[in-house]
Amino acid sequence: MKKLVMKLLAGVAFVVASVIGGWFLALLPDVIPCGNIVDVFPCSNMPYPVDMFIRFCLSLTGHDDLANLDDMEILALLFYWALSTLIVAALLYAGVKTICRLYARKGL
Repeated sequence: MKKLVMKLLAGVAFVVASVIGGWFLALLPDVIPCGNIVDVFPCSNMPYPVDMFIRFCLSLTGHDDLANLDDMEILALLFYWALSTLIVAALLYAGVKTICRLYARKGL
C-alpha cells in the first residue's frame, strides 16, 4: 500500500512539475525584451505556422472564423503551453530514467 501511495504521489508531482515548468517556458518570450541587437523572439505578429495550425484546428471543429480575433492569441498561448508542457515532461522523464539507471548500475 505504501509503495502504491508513493508512486501515486510521484506521478502527481511529475504532472505538477511538468505543468508549472511548461507555463514558465511558454511565457519565456514575454520576459525577453524585444528589439535588441539580435531579435530572437519577434514581437510583432504570431508566426505563420502557428496561425495556420490554429485555423486548421478550428476548421476541424466546424468553426472557420472566431467571433473575437483576440481569442487567437489565447489559443496560441494554450498551444505554446501544451507544447512546452510536453517538452518539460519529456525532459523530466529522461532525467528520472537516467538517475534510475545510474542508481541501478551502482547498486544503490
